[in-house]
Amino acid sequence: MKTFFLGFNYWPRISNIKMWSRFEIEEIRRDFELMSGLGTNTIRAFILDEDCADQQGNLRQECKSKIEIFLEEANRHSIKVLLTLIVGHMSGKNWSIPWDSENTIYDKVDQTKRFIEDVVKSFKQNNAILGWILTNEISLVRIPQNDNIFLRWLRELYNYIKRIDDQHLISVGDNVSPFSHNFLRPENVKGIVDYASPHIYQYDQDPIRHSIRYFMILEYDRSAGLPVILEEFGFPTAVYSEESHARFIGLILRGALVYGADGALIWCFSDFPREDDEPYLWEPHELTFGIIRQDGSEKMAAKVIKEFSQKTKDIDLSSYKVPRRDSAILVPSWFYRNFQFVPEQDRRWDFARVLNQAFAFARLSNIQVTFVREDDQNLSDYKLLIIPSVTRLLTTTWRKLLKIVENGTSVYFSTYTLTHMSATHLWEELFGVMPNNPAGSRGVKIPERVRLLENNLVLDLGQTNMYTYSFKEKDAKVIGIDENSNIGVAFLAKRGKGNVILSTVPLELISSNYETMKENRISFYNYLAKIANIEQRFPMQNYGVEIQYLEGKGDSLLAVLNHTWEDKEYGLNVGVKEDMDACQGVVRAKSGCLIRV
Repeated sequence: MKTFFLGFNYWPRISNIKMWSRFEIEEIRRDFELMSGLGTNTIRAFILDEDCADQQGNLRQECKSKIEIFLEEANRHSIKVLLTLIVGHMSGKNWSIPWDSENTIYDKVDQTKRFIEDVVKSFKQNNAILGWILTNEISLVRIPQNDNIFLRWLRELYNYIKRIDDQHLISVGDNVSPFSHNFLRPENVKGIVDYASPHIYQYDQDPIRHSIRYFMILEYDRSAGLPVILEEFGFPTAVYSEESHARFIGLILRGALVYGADGALIWCFSDFPREDDEPYLWEPHELTFGIIRQDGSEKMAAKVIKEFSQKTKDIDLSSYKVPRRDSAILVPSWFYRNFQFVPEQDRRWDFARVLNQAFAFARLSNIQVTFVREDDQNLSDYKLLIIPSVTRLLTTTWRKLLKIVENGTSVYFSTYTLTHMSATHLWEELFGVMPNNPAGSRGVKIPERVRLLENNLVLDLGQTNMYTYSFKEKDAKVIGIDENSNIGVAFLAKRGKGNVILSTVPLELISSNYETMKENRISFYNYLAKIANIEQRFPMQNYGVEIQYLEGKGDSLLAVLNHTWEDKEYGLNVGVKEDMDACQGVVRAKSGCLIRV
């Protein structure tokens, strides 16, 4: 039976990061008893190397004995352990690595191997071990000079562990996600980790876009061909209310489940009372991420976790699968590969926000969407391909797009100008328009207001300092105009069995820069779904509510996810077998409802 990995990143409440030098098994036992009561089945634990290794990279015998006792206690409480091997960074401090006094990391492979070998050989037969996590956010200790240095280092250590132990999972222990360093993007670490390990601490004034981003990251990582465990997420209750903290955790757990993640580990198990310990001395917020308070009592989130565990513990995830997505967002190759003289590579973080904005628009329009890459062979599998606010693809990609459109896929492309370059060379052949910019100009200013002719809806974009293309129609139809000039800014063309939609307004980029989304923006994505003839299994919900599900043989496991801070009604068009959260048609603010249908 495949179960959801549910648990915490763990340091003991009293001894905290210094657990190995202050080792108290009675304290750990009490913590494990609390965890068991909450339904925890997995923890991520850490070896603080400065307390456990010598300068040659050998595991100290005293620490080895403590780890053995620790793992035995975890096993007694039926808690699996993902054991982190190299802790050079933790909670706002870079800690000493005894065999690497200057923390240069990537040139100390032999000494690192010695320590890893000691640990893995010592404990690979232990029943509590679920896997090995190589580091804790090593990119905060030292950023490599280039991507290849990091990937060679990771590959060598991954392969070394696999030669010793090929039975357990291996993770890099850093933020594998679109919101990361390029060397940590899932496309680049695939094959040298066993799962993507996003560490997500995201912030957004728009509550809908905020929590959707968590699920966008999970979908992005999964679409790269990697299993996903949400390795870290959480917030400090010194900053946010315990109620909002609890609701947020409940929402993310339910969403992670139905978006196909294998598990989720909250940062972290408990608050810490030792205020004068480093790094809490200068990082007071790090004291309050816990589900358990400093005095050992439970925060509101503890009840949420216990309820989630009780509702999901008997679900065999091997009986369910992520349903086929009928739409995809195309990720440009420059987002994760390096090319010469491509300035977009300097704005990858901003483009990750664009991808998230497109994902949010799609999900709020009830479009089942994933991500694909330019070199994927399955582009024709989708009814709708979304290329949001992109200024460049590989030249060879455009003919691939023309072919899949002719075979029935609908392609939507929004763009704007970069000086001295063109997004494509197939404007007429693919999009049915002809360039009309004056020679030497930057283009035309992006309009402040756009009218969609399909429904006469006006999108108020506001002022931007951006320029875009001017086109004349060849055989394309104008579907959107500049409200002031009546000049076409969005076009529709028929190619074979499919359609292409071109927008010279980068709606996703502009919207990603606003503090809050405007509800009428999703009307354009509703139009795209109509053009692509997308039919959804479940009905569209109130704004800010999405339905996601896993598909089973006899039933489906569905979650109604409310991204707003208001209670929302929802409606289903299928029979309910089990209302697991007893929501009865109302999903509470920033919460989720699990339902079997």
